[in-house]
Amino acid sequence: MLNLNKVTKSYQQKVVLQDITFNFTEQRYCIVGPNGSGKTTLLMLAAGLEPVDCGDVMVNQHAVYTEEIKKSIGVSSDRIVLPQFLTAKQLLVFHCSQHQCPYPQEYIEKLNFNRQLTTLIGDLSLGNLKKMSLLLAISHQPSYLLLDEPTTGLDKYSREWLLKFLAGYAGQLIVTSHEECFVNNTDFNQLNIADLS
Repeated sequence: MLNLNKVTKSYQQKVVLQDITFNFTEQRYCIVGPNGSGKTTLLMLAAGLEPVDCGDVMVNQHAVYTEEIKKSIGVSSDRIVLPQFLTAKQLLVFHCSQHQCPYPQEYIEKLNFNRQLTTLIGDLSLGNLKKMSLLLAISHQPSYLLLDEPTTGLDKYSREWLLKFLAGYAGQLIVTSHEECFVNNTDFNQLNIADLS
């Protein structure tokens, strides 16, 4: 279970999140709120990819920053900068070696990403960068999946496959989204970020 305890985060003296405490006790959440309200920042903190200014982020009573916990998390966000000098396949191979998981050929095919494998990350279109980010998030079958606007920029076929995949996902799933497929989905607990402050 993911827990935030009195978490505060600022950028250049602007407070984005202040004194937030929340226990993610349910399996599925959709975090909503206006642009700039801190939804993506919340996911980055929950994934251990950015440090908090104060407070604690815990997963099963362990700090999120430990290597073991971080490997149990999959995260997809446009804020994560991927190495521009690697091909998509090189990055996937490296990711799988780090997580000791099989190469995600099935997911690659489902997302229609085969032709992009030899493309440098820096040359991928925005839609294919989204697919790349999703592949990195799901390939090691994490226990916790944190997805920032996961369907944005996807083609119709990839979007349909992703929604079906997420419907069957067994771990804890936290998404930020404005899309009806999440916002009006009764399988997701709706969490307005304004209610956390």
